[in-house]
Amino acid sequence: MENARTFPIYRAAFSGLLAMFVSIGVTRFGFAPLVPALAKAGWYSAAGAFWLGTVNLAGYFIGAAAMRMWRRAFSVKPAVLLFMSLTAAATLGSGLNWGWAWFGAWRLISGIAGGVLMVLMAAAVVGRAPSAARGRVSGITFAGMGAGTAFSAILLPLLLSRGLVFTWLALGMVCVLATLAVAVMMPPSRIEPPPRHAAKGLPPRPVLLMITAYALSALGFIPHMLFLSSFAALGLHRGVAAGAMIAAWLGVSAMLGPPLLGRVADRFGFLPTLGSGYVVMGCGVALPLLVHAQIALIISAMAVGAIALGAVMLVAGAVAGMVPAERLSGDWGLATMVYAVVQAVVAAFFSHLFHATGSYQLLFGIGTAAMVVSALLILLTARMARR
Repeated sequence: MENARTFPIYRAAFSGLLAMFVSIGVTRFGFAPLVPALAKAGWYSAAGAFWLGTVNLAGYFIGAAAMRMWRRAFSVKPAVLLFMSLTAAATLGSGLNWGWAWFGAWRLISGIAGGVLMVLMAAAVVGRAPSAARGRVSGITFAGMGAGTAFSAILLPLLLSRGLVFTWLALGMVCVLATLAVAVMMPPSRIEPPPRHAAKGLPPRPVLLMITAYALSALGFIPHMLFLSSFAALGLHRGVAAGAMIAAWLGVSAMLGPPLLGRVADRFGFLPTLGSGYVVMGCGVALPLLVHAQIALIISAMAVGAIALGAVMLVAGAVAGMVPAERLSGDWGLATMVYAVVQAVVAAFFSHLFHATGSYQLLFGIGTAAMVVSALLILLTARMARR
């Protein structure tokens, strides 16, 4: 592994931003706004599009699991370019309405690429940053997720006015251009295999506790990601424009959250920043229970979007500070896998719960309780880590 002082870390960080932009922001989070258009055009039913999203999430889990189990040395840059290229191919291939098997295969491939790149960026960029700059570097890298989400929320309606095929081709070309930029910008580096005994077994107890808190935070994020816009538009009878405004603010805050929280983490530490962030996020989740004014819902969306996406960076940075470098891929891979599974289960559970009760308040209430537990677990994690 290169010395962190000589490794051109900010070139790698901006390369990571572009990798996260296309693999997570555009092709994963950007799929949800496309579902109504797919159903309206008759390509797939809304239920069918939901299951295609599930296939993508399964691929994400497979990619993260593969990275966690990988035990051979490899060059980072060719690996990043390979999986970004697969993401671009999957996006371009999705523009052809050739049936379930065709589309499902590409959604699976894009999910695998996203899972690999999520774990790889932590090991190749965050793990190599000097400890004093780890927050800034992590913030730049993982800001790509929010940037891709904001890009999708804002520009997809304009692209869809030209048709689904045009939209997929335009998104595919964005992925191609990002891949070419990374080919020029990213410095070469290698990841060496860990010693045979080093990465076996479960992570240390503080890391396991933090992963549990991270997974529980999905209960706070999902109600806002899936239901807050609908709550404003339908539950409060304010119309589609009001719901779209909230979605846009959530996306923008998700883009700004990681770099801002990274600065805070460099000064105060990753675990204290994560714990405080979960308190803020819990207040954001609870706000719609108390106040229904549009400005309050926008503040709520911004708080949750910034912290939920920033927590990815904070957890990755905290793991990098608590385990040896040879464990980082495995332990961060485990956190990524657990969060992916919990997020999928929670999304399905909340969808069924809302269908059964019709209550937005119940969803926000459960999310608030989960964030209280997450914050307490991070407090306990920090105490254990100090020992």
